[in-house]
Amino acid sequence: MCFDLFGEIPVTEDDIFMWVQAVAPRWLTPERSYRSYVRNYDVPGKIRAAKLSGHFDTIVYRPAPSYHARLALAAIV
Repeated sequence: MCFDLFGEIPVTEDDIFMWVQAVAPRWLTPERSYRSYVRNYDVPGKIRAAKLSGHFDTIVYRPAPSYHARLALAAIV
């Protein structure tokens, strides 16, 4: 695990964006408030916990669920 000079687990803006993109992508739309989601759901705290437990990469880089394809096909057909 990578700690900074003060013993804290660093959380960058890129980490936050990747987390929201993987966990709750609907909050990236213009109608939703990205900042409100990050603040209200304590996304930096969740990222720190995931990094500490070693699950951050697993959560952020997991494949997208296939239900998106089924919804798109249902809308077309």
